[in-house]
Amino acid sequence: MSTFQDPTPTSPEIAYLWLRREISSHPWDQDAFFTENAIAEAAGVSRTPVRDALLRLEAAGLLRRVPHKGAYVPALTAQDIESMMEVRHVIEDWAVRKVTSLGRLGPELDLLLLTQEESLADPVAFIDCDIRFHKHIVHAAGNPALEELYDSQRIKQQRMGVKAIQDSQGRSDHVVAEHRTIVDAIRTQDSQLASAAVHSHLVSTLTALKALPANAGGSQAARPTAQALNSPPKLKESHGHRSRPAIQP
Repeated sequence: MSTFQDPTPTSPEIAYLWLRREISSHPWDQDAFFTENAIAEAAGVSRTPVRDALLRLEAAGLLRRVPHKGAYVPALTAQDIESMMEVRHVIEDWAVRKVTSLGRLGPELDLLLLTQEESLADPVAFIDCDIRFHKHIVHAAGNPALEELYDSQRIKQQRMGVKAIQDSQGRSDHVVAEHRTIVDAIRTQDSQLASAAVHSHLVSTLTALKALPANAGGSQAARPTAQALNSPPKLKESHGHRSRPAIQP
């Protein structure tokens, strides 16, 4: 009997996943600069796969490559917030209406809610559960093209969401309550009610995001300074040693 196993990730994939995680955990209102050497050392790969990873992330609009130096990750702006939330509203409203009308709801959302409640003290884990909650509904609606578009906003969601939870007192409790309202509305099989619950949640989320104080974001993303482009950055202390990161999807 043959056993199927997940293939060992390639060096470009290792570099890509490491840098994607680093960007997603970086505060949304702060820019960052990474040299190719620093990324290669932290991810445990050579510079060639790092360049491949930078090309992928640049194509996704998450960074700007600086030739022979590395990559600049801009702070997100007020327009980024508006654009992301518009994409979420269009797709999540469509998805929850379809899922509700078809009765496509298993126990997964309840399990995600339970996990999210247990993660109230950890903003990163909490937002990860938040993204998985909404992603589950979009996936259940069964449109791969829209799901791919939705996934393209994931890193922005995480960067903004973590800061919103950290800086908005009581926001995490409100999120859990709003998610419970969405689940309850889906179970009624009333598409209008479910749509209203999602709309209320997204309006509340946008209000919380707009209320955040911004350091580097403001109305216009900061540009990399000459000093930043010519000086190697210091990576986060926890990634300063040379080790191969754990691989997560």
